[in-house]
Amino acid sequence: MRGGLAALLSGLWLAVLPVAHTTEPFPGQSSDHNGPVISAVPIGTSKAQVLVPARAASGRPWVLAASLYDLENPALANIARTQQDLVKQGFHVVAIEPGAILGAPDPEARWDATYREMTDRFGLSGEVLLMAVSGEGLAAIRWAAENPGKVSCLYLDKAACDYRSWPGGRLGKGKGSPKDWTALLQAYGFADEPEAIASTLNPIALVKKLADSRVGIIYVAGGEDEVVPFAENGAVIEEAYKIKGLFFRLLNQPKEGHHPHGFSDTREVLRLIRMNTYDTPPTQRLVAYGPHFSQVLDFWKADSPQPTPVVVFIHGGGWGTGTRRGVGTLEAYLEAGVSVVSVDYRFIAQANAEGIVPPVRGPMHDVARAVQFVRSKAAEWGLRKDRIGLTGGSAGGCSSLWLAFHPDLADPTSTDPVAQESTRPFCVAVQVPQTSLDPRQMKEWTPNITYGGHAFGVKGGFGAFLDQRESLLPWIAEYSPYALATADDPPVFMHFQDTPNLGHEQKDPTHTVNFGVKLQERLRELNVPCELLYPGAAGATHTSSSDYLLDRLAVRQSPEPE
Repeated sequence: MRGGLAALLSGLWLAVLPVAHTTEPFPGQSSDHNGPVISAVPIGTSKAQVLVPARAASGRPWVLAASLYDLENPALANIARTQQDLVKQGFHVVAIEPGAILGAPDPEARWDATYREMTDRFGLSGEVLLMAVSGEGLAAIRWAAENPGKVSCLYLDKAACDYRSWPGGRLGKGKGSPKDWTALLQAYGFADEPEAIASTLNPIALVKKLADSRVGIIYVAGGEDEVVPFAENGAVIEEAYKIKGLFFRLLNQPKEGHHPHGFSDTREVLRLIRMNTYDTPPTQRLVAYGPHFSQVLDFWKADSPQPTPVVVFIHGGGWGTGTRRGVGTLEAYLEAGVSVVSVDYRFIAQANAEGIVPPVRGPMHDVARAVQFVRSKAAEWGLRKDRIGLTGGSAGGCSSLWLAFHPDLADPTSTDPVAQESTRPFCVAVQVPQTSLDPRQMKEWTPNITYGGHAFGVKGGFGAFLDQRESLLPWIAEYSPYALATADDPPVFMHFQDTPNLGHEQKDPTHTVNFGVKLQERLRELNVPCELLYPGAAGATHTSSSDYLLDRLAVRQSPEPE
């Protein structure tokens, strides 16, 4: 996905990124670096170079890299442009080489010292994005794994993750670098090559630790890279992340070798980085609402002496990717006195591994549990149980609508106090949701639709989904939002980017407004308020999901009953 739709799904519009905090002056001599100001900051016996934005973004995000990349070097121009664009978006970009080479343990702890200096002295965010190219990946992985809670995201560009691949060249695909391999043996203090091959000091041995800290990863790969082959490096981390349902986004360039570095679509890179960067630190982070690794949420408390409404964000990604960090900008909610919760949940892959049938039950019942958990925390967190709004994009929007339309899952007889809470929201505002999971219905609305079979574990594409429809009808009745709609459902807002064309092929059939048109028709039959926004839509009075939710949830509502 690119451009507007991707921004709509993630809740972000880079063009209107909010900014705050005029930057402090950095010490040392300043000079121009292809536009941004560059300052030198002493770190022990070394110096960090800092690209300083004209105005820092909200939350004062920053990047830590081993170097500032050269815009004039064709091999590095794209990644240099990414650094420049991050500065334009309000990031500080800090560059300093680690105190040890090739990811060896650093006796100077130079990145530790840089982190303390930037956060304690200059007030930059407590979570940093690490950016690494090629062999720099070894150091970045080590630092991220050994500093849980301090790293928001790793941007790895054709980056070494396993030193046996590069510089070792000992895994069969990568050709290695004998000179750098000799230097690595010395830097790590290995007596010989067998000791290096077997050692747990190898950064790839830290993958579990990295995954446990939930650091998001953006990996740029070259399909013809013989220096740092993806199969021996990034793919190993990708598999570990897939098992746990963590954010790993591969940006593959199939016809490229090891050079050039950087991804050609820098806007997509910026979007993914912003998706993994909080503008506002959560009040509470990684709160477990269930026993599974993925059942966690982050909570932002609006400053109010009274209990506040709350928006629950359910991220999209086809129930197979995405992250709670994609919640986007929160300031409008918090300033209006609306608290926010953002939820992670099990993906289809985890549900399949656990034998959950149909697999979509896993993510959908997780978000139901999350809403119950939030209600159970109402007194402790200062929330209004009767003012919970749901929002999300694509599959997150589908899950939101499912929860809004499904009969209440509260179990008043349960010994679990969370399970006793209601799952019904006050209102829903979603972006590009799938409003049906019935293959025949979807194909009638949009003939080139191919989406949905994975929700029910169907293999073999959309044709197989259609063929198996009759046997799937009980599940469709239970999990398709359209099938669940009734007259007592809460009000709904839906936002799409295309125009209706029922019965005809659509450019993006998975996110077509045809879904919205048909659900709106159904809700109107039931007298359930439903507002549908798309280009040229008549009757839409709100400009976005957040606009709608603020109108429905904020202080304009009457006080909560005694």
